[in-house]
Amino acid sequence: MRFFVLVLFAVSAVAQASADEIRLGVHNFPPYFVSTGNGHCGGEAVELTRSILQTDSLTVRTVCATPARLYKMLQSGEVDLTIKIKQTQALPADVSFVAPPYVQLSLVLLTHGAAVAREKQPTIAAIRGFDYHGQRQQLSDSGYSFIDLPDSISAVEMFVKGRSSALLTYEAPFNYYLQQQALPFASHYQRRLLDTIDAYYVVSARSEHLQYISTTLNRYADTEQLSYFSH
Repeated sequence: MRFFVLVLFAVSAVAQASADEIRLGVHNFPPYFVSTGNGHCGGEAVELTRSILQTDSLTVRTVCATPARLYKMLQSGEVDLTIKIKQTQALPADVSFVAPPYVQLSLVLLTHGAAVAREKQPTIAAIRGFDYHGQRQQLSDSGYSFIDLPDSISAVEMFVKGRSSALLTYEAPFNYYLQQQALPFASHYQRRLLDTIDAYYVVSARSEHLQYISTTLNRYADTEQLSYFSH
């Protein structure tokens, strides 16, 4: 009997915690999402989301994970929302997107010219689980061998340290890394803009806060007359 009561108490506590918090899924994608280690994560998007959605009775809590893990957490409802592009193939089919977009991202291909010429099969650093709006397949077909890393900064470091001949990346994390490390854009890097893509707030279909999140974000965007949440 005592064990049964303890189980009921634990289930009730979990349900109460879920009702009192919105879980924002965060992966290391600065400056919007920034992982500081030891399970701590923040960034511009975290601060803005918290300022819009958090109330005296409802807390916005960050859940730090790799992109591949976040897709599964959205599907199961372990996180309520995150920010992604609509064309991400690994996203669950039943998620909701909030308009307007959060930010417009520039997708670029960066190469070490000498390394590309030297390698029989050029390598390209990228984020595991990212399709990059179809560019992953196109680059694979053109002869690149992908080195998949857990997040954007891991991929950037692989490239900057000369361990890959190319980098497929959204430009914001790359520029952030250079600024944080006080590094110039190297003269031997070659940059090619591949696409510009909008990223949106995406809400889990299993979130008990689905209606509140969508309505509140839309109301804020209308009140502020936003074209993008990120200024």
